[in-house]
Amino acid sequence: MAKDTDFLYVSARIKYLESKLLGKNDIERILDAPGTDEALKILSDSEYGSDIAEMENIYEFENALGKSMLRTIKTLKESFKDHEIITFFTLKNDFHNLKVIIKAMVLGNDNMYLSHLGEVPPEEIKKYAEGETSASIPDSLKVAYHRAMEAYELTKDPQQIDFVLDQALFDEMGKIADNLRDAFLKEYLTALADLTNIRTMMRLKKMDGDIRTLDNALVGGGSLPKVFFREKFLESSQSLIEALDATPYQQVVSEGITHWDQTGSPSVFEKLMDNYMISLARRGLYKPFGSETVIGYLAARENEMKLLRIIMVGKINGIPSDMIRERLRNVYV
Repeated sequence: MAKDTDFLYVSARIKYLESKLLGKNDIERILDAPGTDEALKILSDSEYGSDIAEMENIYEFENALGKSMLRTIKTLKESFKDHEIITFFTLKNDFHNLKVIIKAMVLGNDNMYLSHLGEVPPEEIKKYAEGETSASIPDSLKVAYHRAMEAYELTKDPQQIDFVLDQALFDEMGKIADNLRDAFLKEYLTALADLTNIRTMMRLKKMDGDIRTLDNALVGGGSLPKVFFREKFLESSQSLIEALDATPYQQVVSEGITHWDQTGSPSVFEKLMDNYMISLARRGLYKPFGSETVIGYLAARENEMKLLRIIMVGKINGIPSDMIRERLRNVYV
């Protein structure tokens, strides 16, 4: 188990990098910009400036975000020896790529967005999926690939691909948390798994799914057992809200599910879920050094990218600023 003092150097670098994160006022300025050009001009004076300067058009904005995040990952990896905390956050990109590649194969969809923010080059994952057994990917991804393909072949339901790979992702994140024996990372994973399972259960209820599908969809790593979800799946939303009233998830569940029931949209639940996770990660702001600073900063960077993505996609599609603002998550700093 790493000691807080093992993070002295990387924490010092992060404290500097935190000063470059976008604050609430920065986000408001970008949001209030009349159009995409003006928004990009504001961002040009930020940490994203060099990447925005290389853009040929607004549709390369996602690539600019990716380049910025790659620099962050590189900086952190250069700053301390144990990269498993970083892998905890980047793994989702490998599993995203695996999902996209499998679905492209089985559904014949060539419109693929592949992330380059994972631990494995997406080209290697694609090679393995195409039958090249010499492709350089970890055993965990190989096993997940075969399980996902088996589930699809058995059911012909593309949703099963998501279920299998989400479970595999959370299993791998759980292994990292167990291996590091880091209390804060385990707490972060527990909350993420619980809230993910609550969201999954609600989605399946709205889709008139069944218990068997629910069992296949729930991920591991949370504090709420499967039996809890089986029981609440058959009961009302109010029963779920009451059951979680004394838990840390009370606001997310009460406000998020009430809005979901009233409107049919999970948007408020997902926003509150993200806000809960960033408030948990914010513990890293208040520690001078330790794993919390790394976990908090990585969560902050992912959250910042999500905020900018929401704003820019909204502006590209001509959505009014007030409507975009309703979807924005809290900032880290």
